[in-house]
Amino acid sequence: MTSTELYLNPTAITNPLTAWAFAFRAAMAYVRTTVPVQVIAVHGGGLAPVGRVDVQPLIQQTDSAGNVMALPVLYGLPYLRWQGGASAVILDPAVNDIGLVCFADRDLSAVIASGKQSAPGSNRRFSLADGFYMGATLNAEPTQYLQFDPDSGITLNSPKTITEQIGTDSDAARVVMNSSGIVLSFGGHSITINSSGIAVSGAQINDSTITATGEVTGNNVKLSTHPHSGVTSGSSNSGPPVPG
Repeated sequence: MTSTELYLNPTAITNPLTAWAFAFRAAMAYVRTTVPVQVIAVHGGGLAPVGRVDVQPLIQQTDSAGNVMALPVLYGLPYLRWQGGASAVILDPAVNDIGLVCFADRDLSAVIASGKQSAPGSNRRFSLADGFYMGATLNAEPTQYLQFDPDSGITLNSPKTITEQIGTDSDAARVVMNSSGIVLSFGGHSITINSSGIAVSGAQINDSTITATGEVTGNNVKLSTHPHSGVTSGSSNSGPPVPG
């Protein structure tokens, strides 16, 4: 017998078994486990120690007459971050993400406030107020991602800018890649690679051979086509190059 039949069957309460089943189902209706939700606001994030989300549950409730009722918005739920010690993957939720919220079997308010072992804040159990946002599901195809594929290897893709940094001070080594090119900086020096070529700032190239397929120009002197001043016939040495 379904819960609706229990509600609508006038003889249900005269049968101890159906009466007990009705009471059991009514009690179980208050037990929350996992619910699909949509994110409507994000608070904190980035390097903040605790990020929170406001979410709208997507599953609705029905009463004994079949009337559909929406669950309320759940405010300020902490969300999951993949972290071990001081190392973390920072991937904050975004508004309109669809994900899952799981609910604790006791009041977590004291634990969330203190971050320590605590007694339950009240006698509530399996409440909508004691949820954690666990991450996204049922969403659109991503356009920015880190992909681990057993066949093709690791792919890092972004339509914007990719920044890598080693160290935290002003001399930290950084690699910035975007549609304009690549910039490698370290120790006050930088190397820029873009459609115009390669530019080295604050550094010099030593003990190396440089090969170029195009023209090389330095101080307005073209390497392959510049003339020389003071040239005489015979075994005389030429003068310095003449800027072209």
